[in-house]
Amino acid sequence: MNWDDTKILLAIGRTGGLTRTAKLLGVSVSTVHRRAAELEHALSATLFARRADGYTLTDVGRRFFTMAEKAEEHLTAMERQDFQGEQDVFRIALPELLGQQLILPELAKLQADHPNLRLEISTSVVPVEFHRREADIVLRLVRPESGRYTTRRVGGLSFGLFCSSDYFADAPPITTAESLNSHRLIGWDRNLQYIFLAQWMHDLTDGTVPSLSFDGLHSQLLATQAGHGIALLPSYAAEAFELAQVLSECAFEQDIWLMRHQDTEGSHFSEIICRTIERTLSKHADRLKPTHSL
Repeated sequence: MNWDDTKILLAIGRTGGLTRTAKLLGVSVSTVHRRAAELEHALSATLFARRADGYTLTDVGRRFFTMAEKAEEHLTAMERQDFQGEQDVFRIALPELLGQQLILPELAKLQADHPNLRLEISTSVVPVEFHRREADIVLRLVRPESGRYTTRRVGGLSFGLFCSSDYFADAPPITTAESLNSHRLIGWDRNLQYIFLAQWMHDLTDGTVPSLSFDGLHSQLLATQAGHGIALLPSYAAEAFELAQVLSECAFEQDIWLMRHQDTEGSHFSEIICRTIERTLSKHADRLKPTHSL
């Protein structure tokens, strides 16, 4: 059996279709079809149910899928070791803006002190899939409920509603949450409505559809600065852009959680990365607190 063919099993199990699997793996649809058949032949088992709308896993396929995921996790861990068996490649998932603006500069200094340390940084808003070990160290704003990670609270991050000073001066009064319905709102792409920030805004505005939507916080921050409307943003980032906070009573603080995969707990590099992140958050703790409205 070829491990590359096992990747087909994992991809089909996660995407449910030949086209999406081909795109994920960077191969043609015909290659996916051929390798799926080769894997079934090698295992003497029917792993996939072929349907007009895609592939699904059979009961046998699901059992093999579970085993393949465990193997994938171990292989990923092996790929991140140096020649002495010490992990020197770490994949770190950080929140957008917070990770880019505050934490990345400190991690760059850490790498300067440890030239052999390699970091793969993700600041995507798409949540990490913990069961796949997509990251060794994770900083996130929602406490996880699963995964082989050691988790602890390392701070808080305040959020509020902000607009530019020009927008604030020219727009109708913003006195209640209901008054937001008469304003231009900046929010999240329809495919990202499951993100807690999108859900919070949806609940506050009774489902009002944003006038302008993006797939990231940085774009929302720039659009707010340009006067396009009101957005829910991290307070420290909005302050740096000299934005005006509105409806300060709606501001809230979200806990920051640091997660460390249990397989990395004996690693010296893992320890110093976590210490660096915690030290950085502590240093900027005052910046991460709520601001005052105009």
